[in-house]
Amino acid sequence: MLRLLPRKRRARLGLIGATIAAVLLTMGVVHTASKAEHPAIQENLLDWNAQIVEAPRPSLDGCFNATYPKVEWRETACVDSPAIPMSPNRVPAARRDIGGGTGMGIVTERPADAGDITRATGTFEDVKDKDLLTVNSSPTSGPVMANSYTLQLNTNRLKVKECDSSPTPGLCEGWKQFIFANTPQTVPNELPSRLYIDYWLLAYNPDASQGKPCPTDWTEVPDDGEVHCWLRRERAAGPLPYIPIRNIALPGFKLEAETQTQTVGAETVVVDMVTFNDGNQNAVSTSSPEVLHVLDVPPQPGQAGPGWTQVEFNVFGFGNGSTAVFNKEADFNLRTTIVDGSPKAPECKQVGYSKERNNLNFAKPSATPTSPAPALIINQAAKNQELAGCKAAVAVGDTHQYTFAGTYYDFQATGDFVEARAGTTFEVQTRKKSGAPTRPNASVNQSVGVRMGNTRLAVCSGTRLVVNGVDTTLPSGESLLLSTGVAIHRVGNVYTFRDPSGNLVRSTAIAGTVPYVNLGISLDSATPAVRGLLGNHNGDPHFLEASNGDALRVPLSFADLYGVFGNSWRVSHTTSLLRFCDAVDVGNPAAPFYSHHLPANVLQPAREYCATLGLEPMWNVSCELDVAVLGRQAADVFVGLPKAAVDGNPAPPSPSPSPTGGNSACRIAYTAHSNPTSAGFTGNVTITNTGNTPVHGWTLTFSFTNGQRITSSWNAGVTQSNALVTARNLSHNGTLVPGAATSFGFLGNSGISNPPPVGWTLNGTPCTT
Repeated sequence: MLRLLPRKRRARLGLIGATIAAVLLTMGVVHTASKAEHPAIQENLLDWNAQIVEAPRPSLDGCFNATYPKVEWRETACVDSPAIPMSPNRVPAARRDIGGGTGMGIVTERPADAGDITRATGTFEDVKDKDLLTVNSSPTSGPVMANSYTLQLNTNRLKVKECDSSPTPGLCEGWKQFIFANTPQTVPNELPSRLYIDYWLLAYNPDASQGKPCPTDWTEVPDDGEVHCWLRRERAAGPLPYIPIRNIALPGFKLEAETQTQTVGAETVVVDMVTFNDGNQNAVSTSSPEVLHVLDVPPQPGQAGPGWTQVEFNVFGFGNGSTAVFNKEADFNLRTTIVDGSPKAPECKQVGYSKERNNLNFAKPSATPTSPAPALIINQAAKNQELAGCKAAVAVGDTHQYTFAGTYYDFQATGDFVEARAGTTFEVQTRKKSGAPTRPNASVNQSVGVRMGNTRLAVCSGTRLVVNGVDTTLPSGESLLLSTGVAIHRVGNVYTFRDPSGNLVRSTAIAGTVPYVNLGISLDSATPAVRGLLGNHNGDPHFLEASNGDALRVPLSFADLYGVFGNSWRVSHTTSLLRFCDAVDVGNPAAPFYSHHLPANVLQPAREYCATLGLEPMWNVSCELDVAVLGRQAADVFVGLPKAAVDGNPAPPSPSPSPTGGNSACRIAYTAHSNPTSAGFTGNVTITNTGNTPVHGWTLTFSFTNGQRITSSWNAGVTQSNALVTARNLSHNGTLVPGAATSFGFLGNSGISNPPPVGWTLNGTPCTT
């Protein structure tokens, strides 16, 4: 291991740090306070978190800790970092990120016109069921490390001066890791967890047979024939107690990395610094004068600069490519905040730099330029996430299309279609099969075809793999790396394809009442604009686009959806990627298919099941339809699915009158109470049967007039399509004898005014108000 800097050099840096501290003290930056003056309430803790990270360290090379409420760092004895490396991912991208979770990594990238990143912060938000949260580190071989994990803030690959001594300096790259390694496994006479910085020279020797060693004090780490060089510095880690994973729910819990340039007198020193806050009144920091010196060279065309342009933040396994395995209820958001001199929102990039991983799935991320700094927010959960990746789209169930731009619409034609075409090297097709004879106006995905460069792939009927026209056997849990760089991975009924650019396609076979396939596509942010059933005109979710480029505003008429838009993206048998799969009938539905076309004894159980899942209200009707037709497993895809930007389905017609209730008369009492601190409101509806016959099962429809949106409801199954709201009874309140009444309520958002709804009908019959 490399020792810290020579004593004279460290003393000089300590003097510099002390000088900075003295200057800031006179400016009032450093101060102390008592807990009596500042009780440890959340607001005070968050203020302290913001102040302590800015407070000067006593030295520029060492380990430090701080305790609330004092805004002051104390130097503490450093200890050794873990003896195992947190390994880099240097095997081909197509192979390295397949398997485990969605099979991808996501990093936060600065905007193209921004400066280099100088600070990155990783935090957690919206942690669900925190008291149930558990994690273990599962290695590729050997025993599981119970309750262990790492937090890593990793840089992108860097062009550094230290690679000049490599046999192939053009291939060599630098890499920094800012790590909190957490384990309850005890170290004699020491706290068990560590905060430290690791440095790497990747592919320092791409041909191990050359025998050229790493630079002095660097450790050789073989990797697929290459030799990486790892710098494990002696006595350079800050010691910490074990921190349970549920603490990520604490507002102040965070890991922060920073590169500072300090100028004192005539000397300029660049310092790498990592700080960890446990969210519970304690912070630890370690710093080091820079080890890797980034070259001052212009970037190559189409490539990022040589410096820090990307950040990878996540919970990972504890070294050597291990996996952090969470419990099945795990669900939380990662927020990666960057400082790069730009107010613009950062970009999302599908790549992974750490060989460690976790078992969670990414959902579609969102970027924000808002306070405290530009950030990328990503949901991770153990539940299935079909809509995953920087640019993502799905075609699921029978068949629901969720485009890359965020348009949601149903599509029930049969035959072969282009789902997504990007440039000349990437295309995804589906073969859609009719639900005839029982559901002739509905269809499901039967097979998926993919073109990645010169590679042609197909999953026929969800189970048979065809690679370049040849049936190919791939056991579950195995991967196949093609000579073109395309990787194929299979886990049970899920086939995942990834090309060297990071584009990913996933085919999930569902063996339910009706066998079908769910399709998920994740594209790298640099992939060209997408066209096809999952594309939009100029990326606008309000418009679909026919293959001739015509823009079609949603919702489309039934004739335009199938006769114009759908037919334009049909694929002939000779050009289909699916010509090796079982054939299907080709055609368009005769009429729209709605859930109220189903018998009540089929629809009602599906409706009640979907109501228990806590779905985004937009998905309730689709869930009901799919569960009724395909089985309960069809609901899984809607759990956690974010709301689409635009509902592209036309408002369904009012359902036929209740078969047993007749044309009963009705009266509606509606009240709305606004929230004075927000645009939210609470709506309450009371239905009274003023007729002479009982109502057995009711559907109430009404329309808003000022853009109001319902966000949740109780005592009824409530869905909304544009302005039209549909409320259906639950099992306990479906019968209304003459004179009887029932009530339900909902929460919603409105504009400045919130006029009452209009057009009240019960089972198709107008009601009085």
